Amino acid sequence: MPIRHFKDVIGEAGSLGAYAVCSVVGSVVHPGHHPHGNRRPAVLVPGFLGRGLAFVRLKGALARKGYPVYVADLGYGVGCIRDKARHLEEFVDDQGLEDYYAVGHSMGGIISLAMSEPARNRVRHFITLGTAFKGAVLSYLLPFLPAARQLNPDSPILRTVARRAREHDNVTPVVAKWDEIALPMESCYIENCQCVTGVAGHVQLIMRSSSFRQLSELLEDLESGQ
Repeated sequence: MPIRHFKDVIGEAGSLGAYAVCSVVGSVVHPGHHPHGNRRPAVLVPGFLGRGLAFVRLKGALARKGYPVYVADLGYGVGCIRDKARHLEEFVDDQGLEDYYAVGHSMGGIISLAMSEPARNRVRHFITLGTAFKGAVLSYLLPFLPAARQLNPDSPILRTVARRAREHDNVTPVVAKWDEIALPMESCYIENCQCVTGVAGHVQLIMRSSSFRQLSELLEDLESGQ
């Protein structure tokens, strides 16, 4: 195994451990928001079993670049995706946000695009990180969880979200070099969307410093394009 690949595997293993800790501790410890900045706000949306605490370093990195950052901690991502989408809409309304970036990790990308049309129209750009638009086969291992069932490759809500992603011109999927969670990886690609190759590993997409830099650069490009 090449040394670089070995380091990626070790890094992802550590990130998975940190993600698990954040999922447990995140039920009582919340990272808070950073409402100040001179750029468009970014809303970070956790995915399956994710809590906002996992975004604490990413939030800090974006805040230092001048972005107001809001972490939409919607509880453990195991319930109905449509309900989570409604909760996300309520969160955005409560924060009074307009013309913002929606950054969804994994299932968080599905939740963002599952919002109603009026709510989606308030999003300047959707950025998805390791989102399996066409379903993840690992979801079959947890059939007792509503969200897992909705992440099955034959899920109606995924077909709706994938169609919306194809129809929108403001969706950028970031796909990991390899992804041990969003399998098959082809499901992370969407036709008519300009996909970006990210770091290796599903969780390192939100926990690795090089991923923070890539996301910052992507937002910079979007900001310069207005």
